[in-house]
Amino acid sequence: MGTSEHVPLPTDETKAKELESQHSEEPDRGQWTGKFDFLMSMVAYAVGLGNVWRFPYLCYKNGGGSFLVVYAIFFCLAAVPIFIMEVTIGQYLQKGAMEMWLMCPLFRGVGIGNVVIAFMCIAYFCVIVAWAMFYMISSISWVFPWETCNNYWNDATCVTGKENLTELTRIKALVASAGQHTQTSVEQFWEKRVLHDTGDISNFGGIQWELFFIMAAAWLIVYFALWKGITQARKFVYFCALFPYVLIFILLIRGLTLEGAADGIYFYLKPNTTRLLDTAVWKDAGTQVFYSYGVGFGALIALGSHNKFDHNCFKDAITMCFINGCTSITAGFAVFSILGYMSHIAQKDISEIVKPGVGLAFLAYPEVASNLPMKQVFAVLFFLMITILGLDSQVCMVEGLFTALEDAFPILRKHKKLSLGIFCLFFFILGIPMVSYSGSHWLTLVDAYGASGYALLFVVFFEVVGLAYGFGAHNIRHALKEMVGINLPVFIEYIWKFCAPATSLVLFVFCIVYYHPVQYPDRRDFPAWANAFGWFLSSCSMIVIPGYAVYYLLFTNNHLTFKERVRKGLNLDGSFESPAKKNLVRNAEELKFIESTPN
Repeated sequence: MGTSEHVPLPTDETKAKELESQHSEEPDRGQWTGKFDFLMSMVAYAVGLGNVWRFPYLCYKNGGGSFLVVYAIFFCLAAVPIFIMEVTIGQYLQKGAMEMWLMCPLFRGVGIGNVVIAFMCIAYFCVIVAWAMFYMISSISWVFPWETCNNYWNDATCVTGKENLTELTRIKALVASAGQHTQTSVEQFWEKRVLHDTGDISNFGGIQWELFFIMAAAWLIVYFALWKGITQARKFVYFCALFPYVLIFILLIRGLTLEGAADGIYFYLKPNTTRLLDTAVWKDAGTQVFYSYGVGFGALIALGSHNKFDHNCFKDAITMCFINGCTSITAGFAVFSILGYMSHIAQKDISEIVKPGVGLAFLAYPEVASNLPMKQVFAVLFFLMITILGLDSQVCMVEGLFTALEDAFPILRKHKKLSLGIFCLFFFILGIPMVSYSGSHWLTLVDAYGASGYALLFVVFFEVVGLAYGFGAHNIRHALKEMVGINLPVFIEYIWKFCAPATSLVLFVFCIVYYHPVQYPDRRDFPAWANAFGWFLSSCSMIVIPGYAVYYLLFTNNHLTFKERVRKGLNLDGSFESPAKKNLVRNAEELKFIESTPN
C-alpha cells in the first residue's frame, strides 16, 4: 500500500501559515461527525421503493420461499462483497466514483458509467415522489376520489367493483357493444386523473401541471437537504432513514390483524421448489439484489468518502446489508397481509389483485385502502412512506453524482450552493417530459434501459474487475485492516476476483438472452424507435468503459511505450496511497509538534 509521505513541519509562524494556506486551498469535502451518521445515510439510500413494491411482487411471482433461497445466494455472492468493496474503497481513497479511478486510470470509464447510471435514475426519481405526494394529498378526503365513477374524468366504461351483478352485467354488455372493455375507478383515477395518460409514448399531449409543481417542490426539498453538504443534513438523513420503519410496522401490525391476512402471507411465501430450476427466477433475484442494494451507482463510494479514515465501515456495511434484506421481507409481510384482506372481502384470487411495479403502489394499494377501517389514516401513511423512501434515495444519489463532479471539478465545491442549485434545476427540467401526458411511458423506458438491467450489470461487472484486479483484491483487504484493524479471511479475495464478477456477467447474459421489448400496461410493445432509443440510453453508460480505455492507451502518456501505458493504467506497480492516511499522518505530526512547542 506504500509508505506514508513525510510532510516537513513548519519551523516558524510564517511557514506555518503558508502550510495552513496550502492545506485549505481545496474546500473541505465534509465528514460524518456522529457515530451512526454513515449507517443512517446508507439506510436512507439503499432502503427504498424497490424494497416496498418490487421485492414482494417478485417473491410472490417466483415461487415464494424458492425465490428467497436464490435471493440469499446472490446476497452472499454479490450484494455483500460488492457493498463492502464500494464503501471500503470510498473511505480509503476519499474520492467520488470518477476520481477514485486515478489509482487505476485504465478503468476510469467505469466511474463515468457510474455517473451516467446515477444521471438516468436521478432524472425520474422525483417524478415517482410527485405521484406519491399526489396520492397522499388525494387521500385527505372523506371519500377517496378513486372510489366512485361520478367524477369528471370517469367515462361510461368505469366500474367501482361495488355494483350488484345485474348492474355490472348491464355495464359490461353496453361497453362490449361499443368494442371497449371496462376499467375500474382506481385505474381511471391513475390514468385519467393523475397521469392524463395518452396511452402512447409518442403523443406528449401536454404537461400535467399539478405533477409539475409537486415535482418542483420535491426538488426544492432535495436542494435544501444538500446545500450545506450531506454531512450537515443529519436530521434529514436520520428522519428519512428511521421514519419509514415506523410506518412499515404500523401497516404490518394493522395488516396482520385483518381477516384473510394469513392467506395473503401464504401466497407471498408459498414454496414452489420446481421454480429453482427456472432461469427467470435466478434472473429476477439477481437483478433485484443489485438494484435493491444500490451498487453501481457511485453513491456508496461517495457516502464512504465522507468517513474518517479509521471509521469501522465494515461493521456498518454488514449491518446495512442485513437491514436491507430484512426490510424487504418485512415490507412483503405488510403488503401481502393487506392484499390477503382485500382478497377475502372481494372474493377474488390474490393473483387478480396483486400487480407488478408501480401498479402495486398506485393501483393495488388504493383499491385495498378503500376497504380498510380508518382508511384515510392508512392511505396517508402508506403514500407518506413511499414519498420519504423516494426522497431519501434521491438525496443520496444526487450526493453521489455531485460528489463525483466536485472531485473532477473542484471549483464546484467552492461555489456549492450555486452549482448545486443549477444542478437541481437541470434535472428538474430533464424530468418535465416525464410529467407530460405520456410521461409514465418515458419513465418506464428510462428505468428499464438507462438505470437498471443491462447497463447496471455491465458497469458493475467492470467495476468489480477494476477494483479486484486493478487496485487489487489483496490491497482492499489490507486497506480495511489498515483503517479499522479487521483482517478478513483470504477467501474474500476469491469472491471479489471470481464470484462477484461472474455473478454480474451471468446475469447480464441472462438479461440479453431473455430480452423482451418494453411494453405498455396493456401488453402492447413500445414502438421500435422507443426501444432503439432505450438501447441508446443503455449504451451511454456501457460504451464509455471500453471507450475511455482506448483513449487512455492511445492518446495519453505518449512519452511511454504501449507496454508502460498498460502497466500504468492497471496500476501494476501498486504505487497509490490513500490521501486520508496522509492527512492522518500529517495531523498527528502537527499535533505532536504543537504539543512539543514550549508556551
